[in-house]
Amino acid sequence: MRKEFTAMILVAVAQLGLSSPALAQFSVKLPKIVKQINETGKTADRPANGRDGGATDNSRTQPKGADNIYKLQLPTSTPVLLKDSVYVQAITHNEYWKMPNQRNYSSWVPRLQFSHYYNNDKKLNYTVEYSNPDGSSWYSEKLESGFYAADRTIQYKSPSPWGGVLDTKSTAGTGLYSFKVINDDTKEAIYQGKFKVGKFGTSHNPQEKNQVEFVVDHDWLMPFGMIGFHHALDPVGAMPLLVSVWMKGDVSASELEGRIFYKGQQIATTADGGGASDYDERTSDKAAAFAPLNRWKRWQFQWRSFLYDNNGTFNRENFPNAFFADKNPGEYTVKIFRNGAQVRELTFTVGADGKYVVPGYTSQIFLPYHRIILPVKVIGTAEKWNAAAWKTEAFYGNPLTGFVQP
Repeated sequence: MRKEFTAMILVAVAQLGLSSPALAQFSVKLPKIVKQINETGKTADRPANGRDGGATDNSRTQPKGADNIYKLQLPTSTPVLLKDSVYVQAITHNEYWKMPNQRNYSSWVPRLQFSHYYNNDKKLNYTVEYSNPDGSSWYSEKLESGFYAADRTIQYKSPSPWGGVLDTKSTAGTGLYSFKVINDDTKEAIYQGKFKVGKFGTSHNPQEKNQVEFVVDHDWLMPFGMIGFHHALDPVGAMPLLVSVWMKGDVSASELEGRIFYKGQQIATTADGGGASDYDERTSDKAAAFAPLNRWKRWQFQWRSFLYDNNGTFNRENFPNAFFADKNPGEYTVKIFRNGAQVRELTFTVGADGKYVVPGYTSQIFLPYHRIILPVKVIGTAEKWNAAAWKTEAFYGNPLTGFVQP
């Protein structure tokens, strides 16, 4: 009975991990900010005041004697901006302060957000400066900081524009705008970029031709995929590998299936367990109803039977049908299907050491929890997109040198 109870707990833990959510030319120097917990469970970078910002698992330790391939990572007191978290959105208002006597004359302002991988050792202060397409200064605003999240990140974002900049700073223009994030304490720019704004109509009434929705173009996201682990990376082992891709338009999880191939043979499908979930979205408020192709979502896939052993201490007999990637080196191909038709494909290689091979350009974009960016092949014609956008517009004008679309 005790053995059966132990097995039930281990299976439940594995299922919990499988269902948890885990994606201007200016270079950002990425310091070495990650500490790996050693076999004694100690890390030299825990804040002296013991502050952990509410994280509940910073004290987790390696099982004694374990030799994990991938170890739990923890942030340090050196903040690192996560380049893939930067998001600029156009917030549309159906009024324009420069046209006070005209009804249904739309205007917009940008809203910026990004996250730091950081132990929340002290409060950080940032301001964002926006510029017009002609290079002239538009306006600036101080960013607000959020709570310390479960994935050990802090989000910084624009304050609500309602009752504020929408009534005094909004514009009805489109084109290529720019931004610069300034550290208020050091006066240094930590990130800068450009974003392209377009618009689409939201009324069929000719008298309301100026009633539109503004949207930032994110076609550059399409060829970028990601693989890695959940932030609750468990040294016990039996970890699901998370794979994500971006899709454009109205897509539902029920339409999607992910299949993994190894040495030409299919070894896992989400139809047998796991599934797809949407996490990130880049869009506008009215895109879904009026212009669904101005909606980009990151879909994450995981498989119940495709795992990482990680040299853990779990009871392997509880996973009789699992395929452990780190025990099977070689090339893997992930194929994503929508309603039975293939729409995406990406490949990765597991080396003899059990780790997946990291591309050279990865040094330009730090991602926690052993996540890496991979190129994705976009298949089919249903999603109309600018296939060249990533070359210059990726990460808001900060493309990755050496990244090549399949």
